[in-house]
Amino acid sequence: MSEHNPSKIQDTIAQAHSGDNEQLKAIFSDAKRLIVEAPAGYGKTKTMISKIAYILTAGKLPHPKKILALTFSVNAAYKIKKDVSEQLPMLLESGKFSPARINERIFISNYHGFCRHVLKLYGYLIHENLKNIDTIRPIDDSDIQTMTNLGIGLAYEDAKELSDLCDAIKDVKGKYINDYLVSYLTKVKSYLLPNDYITYNSIILFTLQLFNDYPEILRFYNRYFPIVIVDEFQDTNIISYALLKCLVSDHTPAVFIGDQLQRIYGFIGAVPNLMQRAKEKFGMEEIKFKENYRFKDNRRMLILDKNIRLNAENPHEPDISNNAVVDLEIFEGQEEEAEWVRKKIRDIAEQDNNVKVAVLVRGRGRNVQKIIDSFENGNVDYFYGLYTDEDMHYINFHRECLNIFTSHIKGNDRITKLNLKRFYHQVWQKYKLEQNLPVVQSLLDLLKIFLNRLTDQYYFLTNEDKIIFILDTLENRALKQQMEYVEKNVILSTVHGAKGLEWDYVILPDMEQYVFPNYLSLCGACNFKYNNIRNGFCQLIYDSRIEKQFLEELSVFYVSVTRAKKNVYFRSSRKRIQYSGVEKDTYVSCLLSLPGIET
Repeated sequence: MSEHNPSKIQDTIAQAHSGDNEQLKAIFSDAKRLIVEAPAGYGKTKTMISKIAYILTAGKLPHPKKILALTFSVNAAYKIKKDVSEQLPMLLESGKFSPARINERIFISNYHGFCRHVLKLYGYLIHENLKNIDTIRPIDDSDIQTMTNLGIGLAYEDAKELSDLCDAIKDVKGKYINDYLVSYLTKVKSYLLPNDYITYNSIILFTLQLFNDYPEILRFYNRYFPIVIVDEFQDTNIISYALLKCLVSDHTPAVFIGDQLQRIYGFIGAVPNLMQRAKEKFGMEEIKFKENYRFKDNRRMLILDKNIRLNAENPHEPDISNNAVVDLEIFEGQEEEAEWVRKKIRDIAEQDNNVKVAVLVRGRGRNVQKIIDSFENGNVDYFYGLYTDEDMHYINFHRECLNIFTSHIKGNDRITKLNLKRFYHQVWQKYKLEQNLPVVQSLLDLLKIFLNRLTDQYYFLTNEDKIIFILDTLENRALKQQMEYVEKNVILSTVHGAKGLEWDYVILPDMEQYVFPNYLSLCGACNFKYNNIRNGFCQLIYDSRIEKQFLEELSVFYVSVTRAKKNVYFRSSRKRIQYSGVEKDTYVSCLLSLPGIET
């Protein structure tokens, strides 16, 4: 890094982050360990890149060591890699700092991508087939039937044991995992690996076993990656956290970046209260970002963002100074509400036909179907993105794509446009009789978008990186993250599907009791015990016995609001349609009666 002038680059960084003391503190801090709370729109990515630039130019990374940057989601990992490749050379004011040189100094991946890299090199010490991990077909260890139907001698009891440990990871049951880990990995080695199968969770678990059985390999990685940076830290699950505890040795400087209020994956294993746990475990200095740049010119959205966060910090008595006035309209029934959604989209498009509008819902159901009917009757050209992580069409599509891709690259592993076109055609052929299903057609569209972006925008990746990117995307069922690049101006999505994405305007319909929140999240726990009704609004009476459910649902609410860059519209009805099809009186969601929110 001798060709760079450290003081000049520090001045450049300071100018780029002018006036934001918290960002500059995070960038230039000499604290060994930092945990940074960075909400949506508060400049997290920009700060990360500047932090990396500062580390490289301040002589904090000896040659030939690397910074290890890890994140929860595949899409986030490669976004960071792309941003670093594009912005770091400009920040360093050096055209010589090419993507190839960036790869020499930084390793950026999600947890599974990192573990694949390790197992490809050293996995043979556990099982010889692990050296070919890119062509081993991953299977879902939560699906007992799929595992027993593989025809490899895996009995129901054995498959159930694998599935039970998968559930323990989702439920954050550390003792259960420790008690059954050896038996779990033994079954994977005895039945799956010899037949070129591997479970999704065992990719991380085998890496942990490798580090435990061969401590010299762990010591090598501790030395090779003397600095560890983690993004999306709040979404880390229990086995990924165990991996981090291995990689961050007593001597390792570390920066963990996240936002506890955006932890919406608790139902699939994100560790509760992880940022506070890590702060205490690693002795980390805490920095909280304060400036919201997404809404800096929108006072109403700034106040809404702030007040939701204040409710999370102190649910019993939030310190509210100004109410956020939100745009809410209440309709008699679902059909009237759905018609308003359609007309509002038309009005927005008439003002600017280039803007993107997302209609986000808590989940699918008969109420959402009214919106779909209105769109189709009104000829609204929309993208169907109503995916849930438990949707079998969504799961099976990724699973089939993964099987086709691993077989495809055995014959030719060069990632070229032509080769990816052939892969896509195989998938299209597989689903040609199901393309009348909205979920299948939209997933085919997302797959095509992903493959095109891989060759057009991620050209700087090595061939191996591109293969891992595809495998990680399909294994993590992450095609929904490509919705941001859909050409259609209207997106209909679940809130969970929209995590990490943003649009100009967001419409949140069905803001009703038992819909958002729904019964399985907060309404079932409350069940009229902790609320009252005032003027048609459900008023939540905070009680510590429902704190967990309240904070989890508040996180989903916060994520839905912060997907908007310009404005968010809330809509509700006085009647909702139950799953049985019966119409029932309902009330406006308690989330719109929180302290600091005024309708």
